[in-house]
Amino acid sequence: MRLSKQERIAVLVIAVIIILGLGIFLFIVPQFQNIGTDTATLVNKQQELQTARDKAATKEDLKEQVIEAYKDGQDIADMFFEEMKPYEADNEIRNFIQYCKDNGVKVSVDSMTISSPVVSELGVTFTDEEQITYDLKTAARGESADQEASEEEQRMNILREALANTQSVASIDVTLTVSALEPDTLISFADLVNDYKKADDGNVRKAIRLSSGLAIQYPDVETKYNKVIDDMTLDLNYDALKELADKHDIKIPSKADLKKALGLDEDTTTAAADGDGENAVAANNNKDDEITEFPEEYIYSAEVTVTLYSLERMQDPTDKLIAQDQQ
Repeated sequence: MRLSKQERIAVLVIAVIIILGLGIFLFIVPQFQNIGTDTATLVNKQQELQTARDKAATKEDLKEQVIEAYKDGQDIADMFFEEMKPYEADNEIRNFIQYCKDNGVKVSVDSMTISSPVVSELGVTFTDEEQITYDLKTAARGESADQEASEEEQRMNILREALANTQSVASIDVTLTVSALEPDTLISFADLVNDYKKADDGNVRKAIRLSSGLAIQYPDVETKYNKVIDDMTLDLNYDALKELADKHDIKIPSKADLKKALGLDEDTTTAAADGDGENAVAANNNKDDEITEFPEEYIYSAEVTVTLYSLERMQDPTDKLIAQDQQ
């Protein structure tokens, strides 16, 4: 059966419509679905990218914080000695004695005992200064100064909290007998212990302290003290003996003769201090002459215990941070 021209056109139009419909469902609709999926994926990837960027920025900040903390730690570590064995502590004490001599404090070490290294606890002491406020001061400083003061107070509070607990470090005690010709030299020695600085460690004060008191021995004072005690003892005993002898009509030597016989009289003591007594006689016979010979200098000594604190230094984190960046 032959179709008319109109029928053929109608069939052709229907066929085209069917083909277009099938094309839309087979090709265009899935593409729209893919576009939606790709859009969601794009949003997720953009979020991941932003998260990665935030992490990278945080990582860079953390890197700077780590390096800054390392530098601060190095400054603190410069105050401490390297962890040492007893023979290394001996070298440090010798360097310190040389430091004393270089600063005009001439002392000698007669004996030295070095203990084994131990762990010590170090605490932190804060001194709070009272701040006074009044209207004119507040007006003169303005809000910016108040804000800076508030930020400084916050930093101090954080520091107090961070250092609230004691910190453990290594330490080693060195007990030594120090001698000098003048007692003030020993006092200057104690001052240098509390202000010891090493140029090769950044010229900062070292963690060393005088952990024992400074008891200076004065030989001349001890000699005079012993003589006074001997004189007092002799006087008391002689007075009691004299009273008893008078009761029984017994004659005993005078106190001056007894002191002379025992070598406690002033002339004998002075002669002994001058050697064989000839210098004293010459001085008495020639009072206007200048005395050119002096008694032997006394040596003052003190036993002290010095504690040296040591700390293990942190490793330089630069290489590790670079390796992490390359991963």
